[in-house]
Amino acid sequence: MTTRSGLFDGAPDQVQRIVGSNQDILYFTEEGGRNKGIHGRNGGGQFFTILESPVYNSETTGLAFSPNGKFMYFAYQEEGVLFQLSREDGLAFDGRTLNVKYHVTEVG
Repeated sequence: MTTRSGLFDGAPDQVQRIVGSNQDILYFTEEGGRNKGIHGRNGGGQFFTILESPVYNSETTGLAFSPNGKFMYFAYQEEGVLFQLSREDGLAFDGRTLNVKYHVTEVG
């Protein structure tokens, strides 16, 4: 897996990997630019967004997962706000499906 330069306008940061029965998912925070938030890339090369905030302007940091993979933890650095995130369907973040926004993988 790679985070090929040019697909995001900041720089990937705080990389975490979730290994599941379906495929590996590489989760990362975007530290600047338009796409500040939590993003990922699957083994098939698709990029997706877990969240982006229209409220907080600083970078996301501190990305971590609970031992069972059902909770994601992250913070917005300058605001000092810490979040615990779970999926609405109760599955772990390595589940078979994620309801996420996919990014174009071609650099033009």
